[in-house]
Amino acid sequence: MPEPERDPELEALLEYIREERGFDFTGYKRSSLARRIQRQMQDGRVESYAAYREYLEQHQDEFVLLFNTILINVTSFFRDDLAWDFLRTEIIPKILERKDKGAPIRIWSTGCASGEEAFTLAMVFAEALGEEEFRRKVKIYATDIDEEALTDGRHARYSAKAVEAVP
Repeated sequence: MPEPERDPELEALLEYIREERGFDFTGYKRSSLARRIQRQMQDGRVESYAAYREYLEQHQDEFVLLFNTILINVTSFFRDDLAWDFLRTEIIPKILERKDKGAPIRIWSTGCASGEEAFTLAMVFAEALGEEEFRRKVKIYATDIDEEALTDGRHARYSAKAVEAVP
């Protein structure tokens, strides 16, 4: 089903968010974006996208709430088995092969939400290198726009259900 014609006010708001905070939501499905932004507008009792932009200008904390509404943290350990298998069998061996013996390995896990993918990376690299060498060589950087989710990940406290997929 094709997307409806784009609302110029919504597009102007998205442009403002990109310019102001550096987050480009233009690739997102418009109907989903509109629905999530409108939810925040209702909470702030704001009637239009233009008025919501003014609201954002006056209430900088609102950006965090808006981003938490737009960005749905979908994450889990070993999510997408095929991708992890490919990483284990094809990518990691090539990385290790090309690294000098003592050279560090730096990994950046972007959009990591509460860290399950970053911890999964740690597990597969530790499996490939052995625990001792992993501790010496590997540094994993995990970033996300959702500060609350990152804080959860920093504490590495996960429910029993969340760790069911961990071998």
